[in-house]
Amino acid sequence: MSRPRAERTLLKDHWVVDPVSRRAGVATIEVHSGKVARLEWRDGVVEARRAFIEGAEPGPKDPKRLVLPALVDLHAHFRQPGAGASEDVASGEAAAAHGGYGAVALMPNSEPAADHPALLRELTRTTAPRGVTLMPIAAATLGRAGRTLAPMAELAAAGAVAFSDDGNPIADPALFRSALITAGALDLPLIEHCEDPALTQGGEAADGLVATALGLRPWPAAGEISAVARNIALLRDAIRDEPRARLHLTHLSTDAALDAVRAARAEGLPITCDITPHHLSLTDAWIAGDQRWAWEYSEQHQASLTPTADAYNTNLRVCPPLRDASDAAACRAALRDGTASAIATDHAPHSREKKEVEFGLAANGIAGIETALSTLLAAHAAGEFPLSLVAALLTTGPAAVLNQPALARGLAVGGPANLVVADLSATWVPSRKTLIGRSINTPLLGKTLTGAVLLTLLNGEVAWKAE
Repeated sequence: MSRPRAERTLLKDHWVVDPVSRRAGVATIEVHSGKVARLEWRDGVVEARRAFIEGAEPGPKDPKRLVLPALVDLHAHFRQPGAGASEDVASGEAAAAHGGYGAVALMPNSEPAADHPALLRELTRTTAPRGVTLMPIAAATLGRAGRTLAPMAELAAAGAVAFSDDGNPIADPALFRSALITAGALDLPLIEHCEDPALTQGGEAADGLVATALGLRPWPAAGEISAVARNIALLRDAIRDEPRARLHLTHLSTDAALDAVRAARAEGLPITCDITPHHLSLTDAWIAGDQRWAWEYSEQHQASLTPTADAYNTNLRVCPPLRDASDAAACRAALRDGTASAIATDHAPHSREKKEVEFGLAANGIAGIETALSTLLAAHAAGEFPLSLVAALLTTGPAAVLNQPALARGLAVGGPANLVVADLSATWVPSRKTLIGRSINTPLLGKTLTGAVLLTLLNGEVAWKAE
C-alpha cells in the first residue's frame, strides 16, 4: 500500500503522555517532514513533569484525545512463513498499526521455525508498507525441539533481538543453561515460556472451580510455578559463568510465579517478566459465559459457574490459561510494583478452522494486538493503573526488555514522529468489520471498549487513520 505522506500534521491541545521525557499534560504537537517539529506544553515543562509524576491524569475539563509514543510489542505471532491462512506480515502489520503499535517483536513459532539465519534475513527484508518496525526473535534450539542449540551467533548477526522457543519450554536443564550463557555472551535475552508439560499435558482450562463445573481437563498452576522456580535457579547458576546472561519470562499468569520473580529481582538477579492484556483483565469465568472484567469481581460478586449461551467460547482457549480473579489481580499488582515491566500482547491469530471446534481441540491463542490499548485504558478507567504507567508498560518497558531503547524515542522535538492518538471518550466494538487482522479470534468480539485509536503516525506518515 502507498501511505499518505503527512507533510504537516497539527495535533492541537491534546492530552500528551511521554514516558521517555516523563512529562504529561495538554500540549500541541506539530509534525513536519516525518519529524516532531514542535511540542509546546500549555502549562510549561515544570508542570508537565509534575503531572507525569502524579499519574498523568487529565482533569474533567482537559481534552480527551490522548497522544502516546507509538507502542512496542515484545511478543507477537505473524505466522509467516507457514500459516498464512491465520496471519502474515502484511495483515499482522495492519493490525498492529490499528492497535497503535510502531514496533513488534515476532516470535519464532513459524513453519519452519526461525532457527536459520536465512529465515531471519528474509523477515528483516520483508516490506512493511505501513512502516511498523519488525524485529525477529530467533529460536533458541533447532526446530524449537529442545535438543540442540540453534546457531545463536549467526542468528544474532542476522538480526535476532532475542532467543526463545516460545510455546515449547526448554526442558533439558543443561541445554537451558547453555542457551542462557550463549545468549548472554551475545548480549541478548533468553525469553522463556514457563510450563512443565508433565503437569499440564492435556490441560484445557486453569485448575479450579470453573474447570470442574464445565468438565474441562485442568491445567494446574503448579505447571507454571515449578518451571519458574527451576528457571530462576538455573539463571542464578549461569551468571557465575556469564554475568551478562538475562532471562525474561513471558506471559506469567499466577500469583506464586510472580512472587518468585519478585524475590529473584530483590536478590539482584537479571530477570524480567511480562503480562498479557488478557491475563490481567479476563478470568476463567469467561469460559462459563460470565463476561465481566477481572477487576469487577469481589467477595460479594463472585464468578458465575452456571454456563450461559456464551460458554465454551474457544477464543478463550489460551496458554497459559486464564485464571481466577485473584491471579488476575496479582498480575495487575505485579505491573504496579515493577515486578513485571511490560505488557506483551502474545498476539496469536488463528483461522476459523482452528478455533471453530470443540473447546479442548481448539488452538491456543488470542488475537490481541488491536485491542491491547483499549484493554489497558479500561483498567485505567477502573482505577487499576495511572496513565503514566499505562504509557510506560506499552512503550519504554518492552523496549528495555529487548535492550532497544531507540524503539521508544518518545516525542522529542527533532525526533521521528512515531505516535498514536486515541480518544478516551470514544467507544468501539471489535467485530469482523472493525478488526483488520486476518484472524479475529478474540473473546472481546461484541464487547463495547473505550479508547478508540484514531491515528497512528510512523515516521510522520499515516500507518492507520480512523474513517
